[in-house]
Amino acid sequence: MYQHRSKRCLITLLLSLHVAFPVRAQQTNPQTVVPPQTEDQDSATPNPPQASDPDKQPGFRRFFHDEYRIWTSPFRAGNYDSHTMKKYGVPFLLISGALIASDRKTADLLPNSQDQAVWSGRVSQIGASYTLAGMAGATYLIGKAAGDKHASETGFLGLEAIAHSNLLVLGLKEITQRERPLDNRQRGGFWKGGDSFPSGHATNSFALATVFAYEYRDHIAVPITAYSIASLVAVSRMGARRHWASDIFVGGSLGFLVGRYVYKHHHDPNLPGSPVHRTSRLIPTLTFGGREIDLYWGF
Repeated sequence: MYQHRSKRCLITLLLSLHVAFPVRAQQTNPQTVVPPQTEDQDSATPNPPQASDPDKQPGFRRFFHDEYRIWTSPFRAGNYDSHTMKKYGVPFLLISGALIASDRKTADLLPNSQDQAVWSGRVSQIGASYTLAGMAGATYLIGKAAGDKHASETGFLGLEAIAHSNLLVLGLKEITQRERPLDNRQRGGFWKGGDSFPSGHATNSFALATVFAYEYRDHIAVPITAYSIASLVAVSRMGARRHWASDIFVGGSLGFLVGRYVYKHHHDPNLPGSPVHRTSRLIPTLTFGGREIDLYWGF
């Protein structure tokens, strides 16, 4: 039943994106008529927008390009530099491993009563795909109706992040096949025919929360509220005995990364939000961190 519901939600999300993509493409396409003096000025700008840029292409082409980048990111050597691994990679692996090893004991710390499971299950519906897609879709439609480009972009990128999260979660569930902690009968083993790892509710909730947090970073109440709701949804999935603690941690981390990726790659820099620094790939980047000075080129 869960898989059928997830597939229906995913189809709805993809159809919503298919309808919205042409509108977004019209808004982001470069001007077709450029005065001669403007064209001369633009020619001196490094990395001018190209027609082949996936960010400027309508339809599913951009979406599938992003999907390819997300799935292949673990196989890129550039993602494993010493700074990234020390700050993010190693802590993530250590925490995930520790949680997986202690999942059974962590689950036993809860009362695990019938009321706990019922109420947690009700709260967790806030993070269902159809609920989150409704929130993002409503934000997009309200923004379009009010002529608020910032709100419409937030809703659109939110839908895109949820769609990517659903595909990522469905794929990982099929790969890992972990047992769910139902009625204390399961041991949480992997490759046992289950669909517990990672938590789809946590992944989707944090993906959407991250988009809102980046878009409205200047309004501190928005990031606090978005991440608080996402955390509540994630914890409620454990209270409902639908997921282990490691499922929630890994799902929330993946959701954050997906939301961040979508925002960083497709946010309009002319709109409010967290700044996106895009420099020429031919210009070296100099960074200072701790006692180290790094000089590198991006390709």
